[in-house]
Amino acid sequence: MNGQIPYIIGVGPGSPGFLYPIAKDLIDRADIVIGGRRQLTEFAPNAPETVVIDKGLSSILALIESKWREKRLVVLASGDTGLFSIRAYLQNRLPDVPFKVLPGISSLQCLLAHCNANLNDLKIITLHGAADANLQNTVMMNPLTAIFCGGENTPQSIAAKLTRLKFASLWLTVGENLTYPEERVSCGSPADIAQGDFSELSVMLIKNNDPASRPWPYLPAGIADEAFTRGNVPMTKSEVRAVITAKLHLTPQSRLLEIGSGTGSVTIEAALAAYNGSVISLEKNPAAVALCRENLARFGLDNVKLIEGEAPAAIPEDAIFDRVFIGGSGGNLADIIKSLGEKPLRAVISAITLESAGEALTALQDCGFSDIEAVQITAARSRPAGSKHLMLGLNPVTIISGERK
Repeated sequence: MNGQIPYIIGVGPGSPGFLYPIAKDLIDRADIVIGGRRQLTEFAPNAPETVVIDKGLSSILALIESKWREKRLVVLASGDTGLFSIRAYLQNRLPDVPFKVLPGISSLQCLLAHCNANLNDLKIITLHGAADANLQNTVMMNPLTAIFCGGENTPQSIAAKLTRLKFASLWLTVGENLTYPEERVSCGSPADIAQGDFSELSVMLIKNNDPASRPWPYLPAGIADEAFTRGNVPMTKSEVRAVITAKLHLTPQSRLLEIGSGTGSVTIEAALAAYNGSVISLEKNPAAVALCRENLARFGLDNVKLIEGEAPAAIPEDAIFDRVFIGGSGGNLADIIKSLGEKPLRAVISAITLESAGEALTALQDCGFSDIEAVQITAARSRPAGSKHLMLGLNPVTIISGERK
């Protein structure tokens, strides 16, 4: 082993029997072995020097940077080095250190083997140290989802959240302590698993028997009005929503701030389009908030934060967004746009009156937006009239968009 080549070694799911010979040999000949407390006990009991990875990693970075040229150094990574591993962190923080990486067998591979499932069929997310990672969105859109659990996101708490997807037919498998003598694999519905007691450091497989059963299994642009629960709150019609969604230039990772959610029709289209991102939506009308919340539950969305309050005062100080849609400003349009600061931002505003459209154009210009465009949408829908059909016009809506770079 060359002292100038530090190694990052995937030690597998836990049992020493899953560590392959070349990895064991490199660990046995190392001068310094870095890893978790249990890893060091299992895989490097006789190492000349061991360093435990605890909560802070800054000292680990400093140690590697100062020792890798003169010492044979090995970092132990749990599972596989290519799957939510410390490897990426170390290589990103220490780009000048020439790590050599040896992969390992992950606990996920062990669970897949137990379930006769394929890695290439999977959508993989981690909730270890994360909030919810758009859990419901991910599960309802994919036939098979793997989840790394951790912290407060135990298998039972994850299963409890999935019981909200009333339209989905889900089957859950939980793997605990895989490859150890106390290994346990449990299966059941979300309700079954929610009643269990599992180790927080587990792996889950979620099988969705019919992803197409979700309320809108198509591209989220112009969802049919009938798909939403309606009330006495005005709703942006599907034809107008399709243009708004297009003008927002949404990506799967977009983060949208919406002012004036109403029934939540634009909120839901944006959340479905930005399924790996997020939506923060403000609405001042309590009846509209209740209706929007009902529609969010209907579509099984968990990447939306709905706030009852009036903009700009109710916009959270720590809100992170790269796009804004203003569908209802309550007469505060200029103040809302000014409150968004000077950061790069794409803005889209819908206006029913000519005065509001003019105010939007002026506000965007005054706040440094360019490529400003106004499009007026005038749509008509057919309705039967005896043996024929008549076209009934919808109220025209002006959509103003702009970009600040």
